Amino acid sequence: MMQNRQAWLVYDREGAERNRDYIAAHKQVGKGFGISFELKIKEQWNYPFAENSWGEKPDFAIVRTICPELSKALEQEGIPVFNNAMVSEICNDKGKTISYVAQNSRVPVIPTETFDSETLSEEFLKVHPDSVIKAVAGHGGTQVFRTEDSFARIQAGIASSDFVLQPFIKGAGDIRVYVIGKEIVGAVLRRSKEGFRANYSLGGTVQSYSLPEEARKWTEHICNLFSFGLVGIDFLLDAEGRFFLNEIEDVVGARMLYACQPQVKLLERYFSFILDKMLQSS
Repeated sequence: MMQNRQAWLVYDREGAERNRDYIAAHKQVGKGFGISFELKIKEQWNYPFAENSWGEKPDFAIVRTICPELSKALEQEGIPVFNNAMVSEICNDKGKTISYVAQNSRVPVIPTETFDSETLSEEFLKVHPDSVIKAVAGHGGTQVFRTEDSFARIQAGIASSDFVLQPFIKGAGDIRVYVIGKEIVGAVLRRSKEGFRANYSLGGTVQSYSLPEEARKWTEHICNLFSFGLVGIDFLLDAEGRFFLNEIEDVVGARMLYACQPQVKLLERYFSFILDKMLQSS
């Protein structure tokens, strides 16, 4: 007999509005697994959660907003969180991601330096030509620039965020590998239509991609460093066909995978994985 599970699906207000269809899909698909999802809005909780009254706790929570502090607070209340707080903390900071993977594996990474927000200046851009600058916690490619862009544009885009600096590598595109736990469930190739950012949400093209053995090996190495729920691992494919880890998306979007590989049935596989994890820990 299927055991009914109560779950929280956590978004920030803006994300909940933008992802109404995906939220509805969670609720609909969840019914078939005996999971009742309740949408929770991050801003409705008291921050920093120390004195928060949680009410009746769920069996688990899926956090679809970038807030490592929230994930940690939920875990401290004994609530299993997907992705967990460690993944949220490391993978939502581009500098921490590259540093952690580079220090603990032989996976090739894009050379990355992290700088305080106060470091950004016109002079800084001049002495770092042909580079890419990104807000450490940027998401969706909207806070990514070339150092050749105007200082005003970069300053307005990154605002007061710390940032990372990477060399500009002209490549054949980037690869997003979708992972559930330690299992590769699909991959897509993204290319930019104009400029250098290949993000689907910014108008880049996307196609299904058959992951070669080299990229599969590096993905497996990365999976062994974390306890993932559902993530996207992004590699840059350079002009010589070499793979370099670019970043790991904690709150990974699914539109690209659904567009290219609808047969994957991402949510069904994710919920099966979560329920198996719950059984193992009970």
